[in-house]
Amino acid sequence: MTTWNVLGHVTLPATPESVSEARRFAAKLLDDTDRTATAQLLISEACTNSVRHSNSRHGGTFTLLLSDSGHSLRCEVIDAGAPTRPTRRHGTEPRDHGHGILLIETLATRSGYDTDETGNLHTWFEIA
Repeated sequence: MTTWNVLGHVTLPATPESVSEARRFAAKLLDDTDRTATAQLLISEACTNSVRHSNSRHGGTFTLLLSDSGHSLRCEVIDAGAPTRPTRRHGTEPRDHGHGILLIETLATRSGYDTDETGNLHTWFEIA
């Protein structure tokens, strides 16, 4: 079993402005590497999904939690959940949004989501 050391966490209002704040928070904690650049992109996607689709968007918050195992970085976005679960959109029609889960699944080493006993959604990804 992997042991994760928490690097830090931040709780932010579920508003579009908080997505860039979450990226800046991660940049302060992480070194300046390709892994950090990838993490910031995927953090933007996960936080945007929280702001747009979760019940947190109704005046709530989301939390970004960053952890390190020594070999991998784990990023987790926790929000109030929603009636639907994160899903990859299929199809080839051009669109301006809807690629977040695809980016996470493609660029992360591992990814997924869990719902806790209170209904909060934990969307996570790991980058080796």
